[in-house]
Order: sequence, then C-alpha cells, then structure tokens
Amino acid sequence: MSEQLRDADFWKKVKDFGSKVPFAADAVAMFYALRDDATSLKDKAIIVGALVYWVNPFDLVPDFLISAGQLDDFTVIAAALYRVKKAVTPEHKARARAMLGLS
Repeated sequence: MSEQLRDADFWKKVKDFGSKVPFAADAVAMFYALRDDATSLKDKAIIVGALVYWVNPFDLVPDFLISAGQLDDFTVIAAALYRVKKAVTPEHKARARAMLGLS
C-alpha cells in the first residue's frame, strides 16, 4: 500500500512546499505514523490516500497556485488527520516539528 507513496516524492514535496503551507507539520507527522508498525492498516490506508493526494501534481487545483492550489490539499490532510488522530502520536508530531525546524 505505501508503495503508492514514494519517500523521495513525499520529501520533495515537503522541501518545495513545507515552509509555505501551514499543514506541513501535520503531513509529516502522518508520514511518520504511516511508517509506524503500531498504526492500523485502516489508518495507514487513510494516510496514504491523503499524502498521495498532496504529493500528486494532478489534483483539483494545481499546486503552483500557492494559496488556492494548497487549499484542496489542506482540506484532504485535515480530514484525514481527523480520522486518524489516535494513530498520529505526540512522538510523531514532535518528530515532524523537529524535522521542519519548528521546535
């Protein structure tokens, strides 16, 4: 399942847009939850769907339109995070913030 989300593609997206979108820490925390063996298969499926949508350059609104282009991505990430909130642990969030230099 997570083969649909290549690590290199994800980290490129974080590098390109991580400082420009307010939900980058959530996306990275979800990525860490995806790689966690304790995360259920159902939660991993939701996370993969959301992160693939964010990474995929072909979505509803093109990402090069920074404001509008990331709004649909934000909506998908926020909805997925709400569904998997128990799987995204404080440790995942702390790692994400540290990786992005936010803590």
